[in-house]
Amino acid sequence: MENYRYTGINRFGKRVNGVMPAANAKDLNQRLLKKNINLISSKKQSNNFLSFTKTKVSRKDIISITFQFEQLLKAGVPLMEIIEDLRDSYEGDAVKEMLAGIHDAMQGGSTFSDALREHEKVFGNVYISLVSVGESTGKLDKILADLAGMLKWEDELISKAKKVMIYPAIVATVVIAVVILMMVFVVPELLGFIKSMGGELGFATIALIATSDFISEYLLELFVVPIAIFFAIKWWRSKSENFRIKSDEKLLKVSIIGPVIYKLKLARIANALAVMYGAGVSFTESLKMTSTVAGNTYLERNIDFAVNLIQEGMSINEAFEEAKVFPSMAIRMIKVGENSGQMDEALRNVSYFYDREAKEMIEKIEPTIEPILTVVMGFIVGWVMIAVLGPIYDTISKVQ
Repeated sequence: MENYRYTGINRFGKRVNGVMPAANAKDLNQRLLKKNINLISSKKQSNNFLSFTKTKVSRKDIISITFQFEQLLKAGVPLMEIIEDLRDSYEGDAVKEMLAGIHDAMQGGSTFSDALREHEKVFGNVYISLVSVGESTGKLDKILADLAGMLKWEDELISKAKKVMIYPAIVATVVIAVVILMMVFVVPELLGFIKSMGGELGFATIALIATSDFISEYLLELFVVPIAIFFAIKWWRSKSENFRIKSDEKLLKVSIIGPVIYKLKLARIANALAVMYGAGVSFTESLKMTSTVAGNTYLERNIDFAVNLIQEGMSINEAFEEAKVFPSMAIRMIKVGENSGQMDEALRNVSYFYDREAKEMIEKIEPTIEPILTVVMGFIVGWVMIAVLGPIYDTISKVQ
């Protein structure tokens, strides 16, 4: 089946646009008639790389349609009408196509959660499971409100984590690029002049010559080897679960960046667990689903271990302590929630605590990165100046 972009008139006489899969133009017309849409024109979508990149449903799209689902359901609009309106009015073709598929599945007798399960890669198991709980309890609008808030909060967390990693990477790349350009193009010209003057060379100059020669000779390898190592590690991670666990554990212990990522992940785990448990999902089932949002194999393994301990009869706080899911501060907060019967509230407090700590660390790290890299750059420039001007000064002194 191919995707067709169509223009038609719906049963209210309103002009609508959308994307729908169909075997051919005739099949498209039949499908639209079933939805009370009279086809005006259609065009088959191309399958080139550009159109493929446009068909991706983003996290922001899911947040947007979840908010709209929740608001319209709360206003009393039937779910099928909400899906139809969003399908016809949403700007993104990928979302239109997805909503059209959900609508068709529900018309065929599927529940909302079953229709979403056909797009599990987009929504995720936690989202679909919570929607299923909402359908069975009659509180779908409340569940969607919690989901929308959770997704928006997680999106902010991801943006924060990327900010911590991307900014230093960009600045460090610029510094490395400047150093390489200096060593390959500027320094050889200056050193050629110094060597022609004769005289004894100091340690700084000898070291600069050796560094410049090394970078000039192995420039290609300096670019290729890190890329090769990156893809080798990625391949190894895909083949070895043990290596994946060890590397994810090491990532959480990397100086400066590791603790920030760890706290952000703890906040995300605690928040997702609080939402699911508060929605009525059993604690062990909530914990199992939470492992999928951890995004870290080491933490996933620890969470699975905690699930096994709880199923064997151990208390939640003791299982978390034994499995090393949360630090001692969080475990004390969870213990209070377990004893008081307010576990979801305790988990939200844990999430808030680590979210705040991570953000405070980010605010402290960001202002210090630029000065550190500036000092590094200043050290390199000073080294070059000493290495170049030192021999010139010695030569002038001898002439005098």
